Amino acid sequence: VSKFPLCFLLMCHGLLPPCLKVAAVLEELSKRRGLKTALSNRDEDSLEPILSFTVRYITKPQFSSLLIGVSDILCQVYGRISGQSETIDELFGKLRNQVRDECKVQRSLLRIVGQIDALITVLESKKDEDI
Repeated sequence: VSKFPLCFLLMCHGLLPPCLKVAAVLEELSKRRGLKTALSNRDEDSLEPILSFTVRYITKPQFSSLLIGVSDILCQVYGRISGQSETIDELFGKLRNQVRDECKVQRSLLRIVGQIDALITVLESKKDEDI
């Protein structure tokens, strides 16, 4: 049995789309506790692709758990550095907007779930009264 995850093996053989390849590498780095090191000490040219990827995919359920951690590290490492690169500042602004919008969606979904739970409770109590 191989010690490499199936996703990593598929990536090595060119059988994954690019977004899954990036996610597989980030996931493996995270498992090996090397994600912060890999994301640190980057210049604008090497930070931009990972920040762009994070902005693009953070709201996708398939990637959100991983990319929330990535964005947290990116904010810790580079959050205090602003005004040095218009491109990076713009991407951090987009990331902030994506996270803000996703939080609004999640709050709305939680309200809906609460309303559904209340309806189910009422219906179950009425069902018990009818018996």
